[in-house]
Amino acid sequence: MDPLSDILELVGVRSSIYFQKDFCGPWKMSVENTGFAQFHFVIRGGAVVQSDEGQSLLSAGDIILFPKGANHTIGDQPSSRAIAGGDVIDALQNGTEPFTQGPLATTMVCGHFEYDLTHPHPMIRHLPSQIILRTNDLPMGNLLLGLLPLIVRETKNSAQGSRVVIQHLSEALFTSILRAYFETNATDIGPYAGLRDARILSALSAIHEPEGWSYNLADLAKRAGMSRSSFAATFKNLMGQSPGDYAVSWKLLKAKQTLQTTQKPIEQIAYQYGYSTSSAFARAFREHIGLNPGKIRTQNNNKASNSDGKRP
Repeated sequence: MDPLSDILELVGVRSSIYFQKDFCGPWKMSVENTGFAQFHFVIRGGAVVQSDEGQSLLSAGDIILFPKGANHTIGDQPSSRAIAGGDVIDALQNGTEPFTQGPLATTMVCGHFEYDLTHPHPMIRHLPSQIILRTNDLPMGNLLLGLLPLIVRETKNSAQGSRVVIQHLSEALFTSILRAYFETNATDIGPYAGLRDARILSALSAIHEPEGWSYNLADLAKRAGMSRSSFAATFKNLMGQSPGDYAVSWKLLKAKQTLQTTQKPIEQIAYQYGYSTSSAFARAFREHIGLNPGKIRTQNNNKASNSDGKRP
């Protein structure tokens, strides 16, 4: 199994690319945290980003991602006057492009990724507030090196179907950024370090198998090729949870997804995920998810009704 794919499918990443544009100096945008993970990719020129993380200088080939959303500014110079990012998008849609006077300073692609930024899975919870990747430093063959030029080309393409192509390419972009991040991130602690550890990855892959949550500590240690004590200590050190707690949490996150995507009776879902009674399932669900299973089902049904233009 592929744990990272499982996790990203579970959180349901959706993407939107706002624009690819040439900005002439002086230019600057202020971007509010709208609950999305914003990104900017510099194609030509440079940019200065200011956020709670401080000031970052971007050059051609650099991409910055705010995985948890963030208020920030981006422009050619810190001293340039900022225009609200929403106003910039409105102006572009109205055909009144801003930042057209002066010498060409920057060409960028900007957009966002939409998912549950507060998702409890450690791979989401432990994402940093800011990721900067400099593609000139990535190894040959890294997927981003091929994907970004495709996105740049397609955002200038007016051919039929280009919107769907851009959507799928940009969804792949999110996964590619995260993969490049954990492959190049130097930290030795945390869930992304766990993905780099072949032994822990073997155990994670086992847990992510259908009904993999039923494996005991000895089973998982054998998959990892480690003693039970060494495996348990290494897993908890990297993942922040014991193997058993991770397996239960993953099982209940999958149960939550089943509640949200099917109309199976709660009793049937409880049995599907290894609980002999719905009350035992509800207790475990509340402990790990924070809500009753019935509340999740009700919230999801109300959301579906509202999306259909109906009142709950």
